[in-house]
Amino acid sequence: MKHSLAAAVLLLLAATAAAQSSTGADQSVVVPAQKANTQHRLISPQDFYQYQGAYALSNGQTLTLTRGAVRLYAQLGQQPRQEIYWYGDGRFTAADGSLAMNIVWLDEDTVTGELSFTPRMAGASRIQTNIAFAAR
Repeated sequence: MKHSLAAAVLLLLAATAAAQSSTGADQSVVVPAQKANTQHRLISPQDFYQYQGAYALSNGQTLTLTRGAVRLYAQLGQQPRQEIYWYGDGRFTAADGSLAMNIVWLDEDTVTGELSFTPRMAGASRIQTNIAFAAR
């Protein structure tokens, strides 16, 4: 009887320890987070009109933004034209990720902003420059 009582107590202690460890492992907290807006949006031809044109950059190159049917394009200097996406508020990114820019209009004829470009050539370094002004 003493052995069966001791075995029952040990079994009860083991079950209690297992229950405590499993409830500790099941405790979790879910913290909701806002998803960053990383999806490009459609821009109407009328809204894109304010961006299309030639931009003189602070490094002496020219950035040209154009539209073809439903696609937007950017060309930096003599580099090939590439498709870009609009993310709102003057933010554009190339489809291949090699170009990112932010264009901010100060008034009807003056613009500022930043442009970051990685040429497609092997071993080429990233170009960081400022958008100085716009001309149409």
